[in-house]
Amino acid sequence: MNNPSRPLRQVLFAAILATMPAIAQADDVQTQSMISERISQHNPAPEAYIKDRPILGWQLNSDDFDAIPEAIRDNLGSVDGTSYDQAYLTENTGSIIALQFRKDGPDFYIIGKSTFDEAYELVSLDDVAAKNARLIERLDMAPEVKAMFEDQAPGIVGALKTTPVDMLRLSDLGYAKSVALTIQAPWGEQTKPEGADAFLVWDSGENQYYMVNADDDGLPSSYVPVK
Repeated sequence: MNNPSRPLRQVLFAAILATMPAIAQADDVQTQSMISERISQHNPAPEAYIKDRPILGWQLNSDDFDAIPEAIRDNLGSVDGTSYDQAYLTENTGSIIALQFRKDGPDFYIIGKSTFDEAYELVSLDDVAAKNARLIERLDMAPEVKAMFEDQAPGIVGALKTTPVDMLRLSDLGYAKSVALTIQAPWGEQTKPEGADAFLVWDSGENQYYMVNADDDGLPSSYVPVK
């Protein structure tokens, strides 16, 4: 017995399948508009954090990638999958590359120039050594950077973020901790690993959000809650 509706169902099913890759691809990277929509929907309460320890940095005195030591350049964006292009480096000359570490390796990234100018101050390397023992211990993961620090090589500086920062938890926006997530950011893309939360910070200079991954304690990396 003929079933004239069967070919129609097959056509509709094929059409649905054809659209599924495009939908999945659109969901792979969360755009700034998608993030803003979720913030409007969930209306999360911001959490205030502040840097509790000075960090090490590499001064960006030029927009020449080759002027950045190879040991630093090769680890740029290694944690959140960020790739910095020439335009972003040029735009942020005069800032620093933050030289931070997680338990599994380097976490180096460029601090936006406007953020650096407004929220950071340079401190001595002795101050970093005295107040950030964990960072100094983890320099063993990057022996060349450790040598530059111990030799107080030109370009290596200490820096402290002096202003509180409001952050939004990604899990408060409905993003599952168990799933890896990639977002658009002022410098390209950032990724949080599966099984962890992360935080969003508003960059007033770029009018966009960027992401701060969580540390081993579930706090924004290198931050503590404001008391």
